[in-house]
Amino acid sequence: MLQHNLNEEEVKQTAEQIKELLPATDENKQLIKKALITYRQDSVYRLKQESDTEWSAYVHDVVAARVHFHVLFPVRSSCSCPAEGLCKHILAVFFSLYAQVESVTGFTENWSEQDELQRSKELIRQHFQVKRPDEQSLQSWLTFFQDEFNLWLKRTPKHQQTPQHLYYGYLSILKKHAPTSPEFKSLYAIHTSIDVWLRLHELIDLGRLDAEKDFYSMNPYVEQLMNTIFDSVDHLKTYALSFSLDPFLENTPTAVRTLLQISGPFQHERVAVFMEIWGTILNRGKWVKKETELLKNAQQQEQTVERTIGLMHMDYLLKEDERLFQQLQLLNAHILPNVLNWLKDLTNRKDWKRLKLWYNEISYVLEEYCQLDLSYRELRGAVSDFFFYLDAYFKQTKDHHLYERYLQICMPYAFTEYSQLLYAQQRYAEWIEIHSLVGFSISELEKELIKQIAKEEPEALIPSYHREISLLLDQKNRSAYRESVKMLKKLRTLYHKTKKTAIWERYVKQLQDSTKRLRAFQEEMKKGKLIDDTP
Repeated sequence: MLQHNLNEEEVKQTAEQIKELLPATDENKQLIKKALITYRQDSVYRLKQESDTEWSAYVHDVVAARVHFHVLFPVRSSCSCPAEGLCKHILAVFFSLYAQVESVTGFTENWSEQDELQRSKELIRQHFQVKRPDEQSLQSWLTFFQDEFNLWLKRTPKHQQTPQHLYYGYLSILKKHAPTSPEFKSLYAIHTSIDVWLRLHELIDLGRLDAEKDFYSMNPYVEQLMNTIFDSVDHLKTYALSFSLDPFLENTPTAVRTLLQISGPFQHERVAVFMEIWGTILNRGKWVKKETELLKNAQQQEQTVERTIGLMHMDYLLKEDERLFQQLQLLNAHILPNVLNWLKDLTNRKDWKRLKLWYNEISYVLEEYCQLDLSYRELRGAVSDFFFYLDAYFKQTKDHHLYERYLQICMPYAFTEYSQLLYAQQRYAEWIEIHSLVGFSISELEKELIKQIAKEEPEALIPSYHREISLLLDQKNRSAYRESVKMLKKLRTLYHKTKKTAIWERYVKQLQDSTKRLRAFQEEMKKGKLIDDTP
């Protein structure tokens, strides 16, 4: 039964990835040996498929380990044990799955032959005279990348020139030659990730990949590359960068700029990486001004959205907000995710004065974004992020008018935030009203909150009960009539609390007269002692 749920090809691809992730070193040989023993002792139990690509299992040990195994991306697998990366428990679960499609013994034998395979690769590399990169030369790195990619193209069959093989084959080779210095290692990781990203576009140009059809197969690898870049940037931010890095940093913009010059998929992601790198490790006035001129010259030859946003980011770094706002008005609301990046940075810097200018300027972007033909999840996600930053500004400045104006602009996607604000300010009638606007009936609201409102401002609940009763009567069935009578009794209590008994009596009389033909409802009203039972 387990075999029927497995994709044989995907499991085999996973096996190849594990071979790449675990070179046949003495340490890894011991790890594989322990995992094999664990697997062959039937220590894996409660193996369960969670999704098309994810499995969960428990593994017997001194303390039982809980494993989540990802078939397509084993590097994303996790284990409850303290070991980092691919531990013996994760590998034991992998062997349990692999055994359903191939021989585990065959896998280990092929894996152990990797030393010989690596020597063969060395011979090929020597044949093509690929030079090792000089740790102290960026140009040497870039030359090494190009030579290795040419070699990868030659030795990799065309049908295997895929995102997966590029990531686990080509990138793995580049990683093996990373510098030893922590600073240079992080910068090397940024350049290798950008290089692999650009190689994906080369494969599109070569016809190996289709930008639309292969988008979802490329997406997880682009995410991994982004994570590597952001993590490396964060790592570099912890250092007081030494002057020895300056020649590397000064020449880094060329590679980063290439992300804006290519066209095709992952536009937002490419721009986000450009903005992150320039906002951190490259953010020096002289370099920013030089980049501005280069982007302007390129833009004069061919205008692109990517370069427009790149120039806006240069304006942001130079604090030329008015010029940035002028450009912002020329773009459509899809730019909101980029605007959120700027708001995030200003919030982290606690630049409340500059944020005041921004929040007074960009309301139209939010308004237009909320009208885009996007999924609710996407719209809600962006609005939620926006209010996360606006909330920090609001707590600092207490600008209630601004905060509520944005809440109204972003409805219904700001429903959660607006609801919390209205309830906290005891504006119960409005709180009830926005719940009604988004489709909540009075019976669906939290009972404790309704009790609190009934106690403090009973009049606020009256319109909602009237609406609910009308909707129930429209259903024209006995169960709806019984429910409407319950609502009428609660409504009567509210009218009594507000000392509006005369209005209640007039309403019930009108209701009785208008529903004379609804005999079942009239009977339920009599049973509930809402009207006189006498003929």
